[in-house]
Amino acid sequence: MDLSLLAIGVAIGLAVTAPLGPVNILVIRSAIRRGFGVAFLAGLGAVVADVLYASAAAYGVSWVSHLAADYARPLMIAGGVLLVIMGVWLARKRIEIAVVEADEPQTAKVIGRMLAAFGLTISNPGEFFAFIAIFGAMSGLLNLHGDAARPPTVITGVAIGGVLWWLFLSFLVSRFRNRISDAALGRINRWTGVLIAAFGFALLLEALA
Repeated sequence: MDLSLLAIGVAIGLAVTAPLGPVNILVIRSAIRRGFGVAFLAGLGAVVADVLYASAAAYGVSWVSHLAADYARPLMIAGGVLLVIMGVWLARKRIEIAVVEADEPQTAKVIGRMLAAFGLTISNPGEFFAFIAIFGAMSGLLNLHGDAARPPTVITGVAIGGVLWWLFLSFLVSRFRNRISDAALGRINRWTGVLIAAFGFALLLEALA
């Protein structure tokens, strides 16, 4: 395996995953409420979506490109509506640390968070076009058509980059969760909802412009 190519894939995965967005906010909230494990697993849902998009971009799957282009507006509208609904629900929900700690995470809730992160990522066609743009700009360096082993190496790197980011973010936030008071938790929950709803409105405005 070409380790330098793998490292480039890791960098691409980090570049796509790390910028603040609804999935990052969802993982941060999960780390505060449920701890490291649940937050990290939620992030893995987004990694699956990123790997699917990275694979389509790396192999030049034309039908995915056409699908994303043809249905970009409906996908953005659906994603925007989902974000607004989720944001309003989160902002209105009252939570307390004692209730959170007493309510142990269940498998269904973990799967729900993973599916939410996957849905938020896969419903954003901008994620796919980001991979298209990055792979296009780095085509000379990546040389994805030069050898059959190069695309899976880059895709593996993208997955590793995403996993590393969610490991770091989940650990960092969960490490300091015990210092958060009920009042601070309430404010975080409220502003988390506001930010997610704002991302939704921005997506809707872009889709309807």
